[in-house]
Amino acid sequence: MFMPYPSRLILVIIALLSLAQHPSAWGDTNLIDRIEKTKMSIVTVRTELTRVMPTNPPKTATFSRTAAGLVLDPSGIIVTNTHTIIHAPYIFVILRDGTKLPAALLFASAEYDFSFLKINPPYPLKQVTWADSSTVNIGDPIIAVGNSDYDNQSIMEGHIKSLIQNLSLGSNEFLELDLDLYHGDSGGPILDQQGRLLGMIMAKRESQENSSIAIASNKIRLQYLQYRKNMP
Repeated sequence: MFMPYPSRLILVIIALLSLAQHPSAWGDTNLIDRIEKTKMSIVTVRTELTRVMPTNPPKTATFSRTAAGLVLDPSGIIVTNTHTIIHAPYIFVILRDGTKLPAALLFASAEYDFSFLKINPPYPLKQVTWADSSTVNIGDPIIAVGNSDYDNQSIMEGHIKSLIQNLSLGSNEFLELDLDLYHGDSGGPILDQQGRLLGMIMAKRESQENSSIAIASNKIRLQYLQYRKNMP
């Protein structure tokens, strides 16, 4: 179950006050400024499905779903969760200035729940800066940026709760966080203390409070580099 909105708002305010009062814990430059720059790389991904309802007379209804996406390349390559766009006949990306553009699916991983989309933006987009997710440890501080209707663009502070690794490769596949997230936060960024992309929000653990899962950034980056290498 998700936390009621007023309680969630209090947590967001506390996180912001903590960052403002303890800047030394986050390095010698302004973390909030770095986060604001990273926010420029966040877009909204919207899927739409139109159906004719069996009414008399028949009526047309459009069903939509929204999530976040992150800009990987200024030319318009976006990463988002596969579960938000799978089987959707129409996919759109909404830029920060409200421009709505149709998106084409380039790559989809059901196993790791991330997909690459392509749009043709009217101007170069701001791409994310990568962090090395192989260097994180349990207890490390992280920052999440909300994208749901309740916490859109809000900054939330948390920590890495556990690491889910590929035993054969010894690499971090997923990061478990001590955060509760809303529907719509999927695809949003998890940032390190430098404001760099450490992971992408995947899901909340319904069986546990204060527990959400993010895909490790290295997993996304390696697949993206492989995709770029094999591009026609």
